Amino acid sequence: MNTYSACELNTQRIFEISEPLWQRNCREKQILQRYLAVPLQENNEKLWLAIDDEKNLNACEIFAFLLNKAIEPVIVSKEELNYLLNALSPEQQPLYDTGELLYYQQPQEQIDHNDPIIQILDSLFKFCLAKNASDIHIEPYPNKLLIRLRIDGVLHIYQNLSHNFSSRILSRLKLLAKLDISETRLPQDGQFSFTTALSETLDFRVSTLPTNHGEKIVLRLQKNKPTHFDFTALGFTEPQKATLLTALKQPQGLILVTGPTGSGKSITLYSALSYLNQSDKHILTAEDPIEIEINGLIQTQVNRGINLDFSQLLRTFLRQDPDIIMLGEIRDEESAQMALRAAQTGHLVLSTLHTNDAPSAIERLMQLGIHEYEIRNALLLVIAQRLVRKCCSKCAGKGCDNCYQGYQGRIGVYQLLSRTAKVFDKQTACLDYPTLFTAAKQKVHEGVTDMKEVERVIGEEEKV
Repeated sequence: MNTYSACELNTQRIFEISEPLWQRNCREKQILQRYLAVPLQENNEKLWLAIDDEKNLNACEIFAFLLNKAIEPVIVSKEELNYLLNALSPEQQPLYDTGELLYYQQPQEQIDHNDPIIQILDSLFKFCLAKNASDIHIEPYPNKLLIRLRIDGVLHIYQNLSHNFSSRILSRLKLLAKLDISETRLPQDGQFSFTTALSETLDFRVSTLPTNHGEKIVLRLQKNKPTHFDFTALGFTEPQKATLLTALKQPQGLILVTGPTGSGKSITLYSALSYLNQSDKHILTAEDPIEIEINGLIQTQVNRGINLDFSQLLRTFLRQDPDIIMLGEIRDEESAQMALRAAQTGHLVLSTLHTNDAPSAIERLMQLGIHEYEIRNALLLVIAQRLVRKCCSKCAGKGCDNCYQGYQGRIGVYQLLSRTAKVFDKQTACLDYPTLFTAAKQKVHEGVTDMKEVERVIGEEEKV
């Protein structure tokens, strides 16, 4: 980074041109006084910043972020800098604005929105809302702090900051999440909430991880999600929707949703629960964690710290006179046995498994010690699913300012396996039921997505 002296830019001109510039580019007088810097001249690519010490890199980094421009420091005398700072009028309204600020759920008098760290996080969260990001990754490296966002299932670089910001940003987020700021050697988990200027409540789950260059932090955005769902909008075809609704109308049995983490299993379960949510039904859920609150459901969160796991909750549920039970995940033999038992004794049970496709769910249950005859008696439906990105409607996948690399939003691709004798022969089941790849190709044919995205998510079609 080059530095200039005041004389190189004509000191007299500084006093003539600075006032309009700092009004346009600075949020408040306090930020200038705090960092002892004043914007001077600018063009389309860079801005010249008056400072009295060439080591004042914090000011350069802050203004580079605020103005989204390259910064060229201009070394001025302390007298010249004081002149510029004293000339600021506190009554003047700044024209520069980072946009709607987000208001954290703590007393407002405790928040200094002029603090650059607050502004960095406010701008970051606002961008996440605008782009519907699901996760924020803040990653320390030797010479920088990298911020990446997961949008529609894919990570994108958002910003590179100086490593000098690392401790302050991490401390701020840990403070919000009520974590131990002094603990940097062990992972920590927490959460915090805040509201936007439009009174929209947002929740973040926070996870920290010690690394060789400092703590890494991941924030998962839990926006207030709708409590009414449309199976067609999720991506189910009309025949698939009919098959699913037939299973949901049964008084007892087991419905499984399978797929890897991030494949949309939770939304499918919540959609089913929303459909089932009637005043004459008693619905209990065991979740880890509760992602969406739905009025009319009795929802309980797993708490392993007090040994309140899925199995313990399921045992209690069976004494609570339920009609419908949702178990967040079948993880072990005990929870599998209890879920099958509940599904055979007058309860409709919904849960998830981690398998690659629908036929594999049968194998997984058997691996967990469930006998074939129990599965035959209880299993109603298996849904395997993935989420693929949709081609941007504005550019038809070419890439534009509205999207990332030609995609915007995601839609589900589903494979449904209903109860028949053939499902216990994996090879026969795969031949008789369309694969996930076949279902995804139909989305390509409809122009919803493209083959590049299908192969990224599902892989290439297997040759039979």
